[in-house]
Amino acid sequence: MTRRLHSAAAAAAAVLATLTAAAPTPQAHAAATARPKTCNTNAAPAQLHTTDPVHLRAGRGTGHRSLAVLAKGTDFYAECWGVTARGVWWAYGVVESGARTGRRGWVSGDLLAAGYRH
Repeated sequence: MTRRLHSAAAAAAAVLATLTAAAPTPQAHAAATARPKTCNTNAAPAQLHTTDPVHLRAGRGTGHRSLAVLAKGTDFYAECWGVTARGVWWAYGVVESGARTGRRGWVSGDLLAAGYRH
């Protein structure tokens, strides 16, 4: 019985090590520029996608200029979060699919959902 438990634990550790090595890490998404000061760095990074077309903006809120329009289903890696004075959540990160891959900016949290789409 003890051998089976050790064997099962070793197999689980091997699978976990393989998955961890293949999974994207926050360091893989890091850019040469620092995160904006308005980011909550206590929140965990998240792999997201857009649920509708949405503007990638230069700052939190619709008052900031649009850097691009992301299509519905665009993958977005949120590195940190920020909230406006009106309580609207925004995610800062990098675009991971589509024509704007590699661009960084802010996206409204209302138009994001968890997980990869592509």
